Amino acid sequence: MKRIVVAIFFGLVAGAMCASGAFMAGILTFSAVNLIWVLLNRSVMGFAIGISGMKLHWAWNGIVMGLAVGSIFSYSLFMHLGPSPLPLVNFFVNGLFGLMIEFFTTKVFKQPSPAFA
Repeated sequence: MKRIVVAIFFGLVAGAMCASGAFMAGILTFSAVNLIWVLLNRSVMGFAIGISGMKLHWAWNGIVMGLAVGSIFSYSLFMHLGPSPLPLVNFFVNGLFGLMIEFFTTKVFKQPSPAFA
């Protein structure tokens, strides 16, 4: 249970970082809906990483779960912005956010995956 809470917390941190960057760069217009969408997406990513039972190295688990869950956000950007490089770039950045969430959960806060417990 503690692993899930830690992963969700770092999902929110990742969401705050992502939203701040997107709003400051003008990629997304600032609104409550956009902010909640980004925070929700990253929180769900953290939850998925926290409950993941895949028998992968912690780094690969974060990348795979980040790409899988974050692809929803990339698809949303594609539907909103149309064909542009941004949704594709965002797809791969999701893997980095997943890696970051998994790193802090597994290595910094010492909450290993249930698959290896």
